[in-house]
Amino acid sequence: MDLKVVDINPGLTHISLTGKLDVEGEEQIGGQFEQLTSAAGKPTVVDMSNVTYLASLGIRLLFTCAKSLAAEGKKLVVVNPQPMVEETLRTSGTAGLIPIARDVREAYDILGIP
Repeated sequence: MDLKVVDINPGLTHISLTGKLDVEGEEQIGGQFEQLTSAAGKPTVVDMSNVTYLASLGIRLLFTCAKSLAAEGKKLVVVNPQPMVEETLRTSGTAGLIPIARDVREAYDILGIP
């Protein structure tokens, strides 16, 4: 699992994930992901277009960080997940807390960022 910072500015964190977000993937990026999302306390865009698999531990990571941000009135938005990953987000109920956007512009609209 690879985590790449696309943009960090005072009003937003935008990161991109690549690979499998399973037990091994979560171990590789979990701490950094938490630092960039919930610890930073800013609206967050997570590009998941290159995530090929999402396991329960990956769902927990996303959900925990999104819940932490929601407590501060902020959102985490997932962008362009592959069909299997999107289905996993929806069937797990995670999509109820984490909006899914088709592209970055839609994610920014959800976050209220011009």
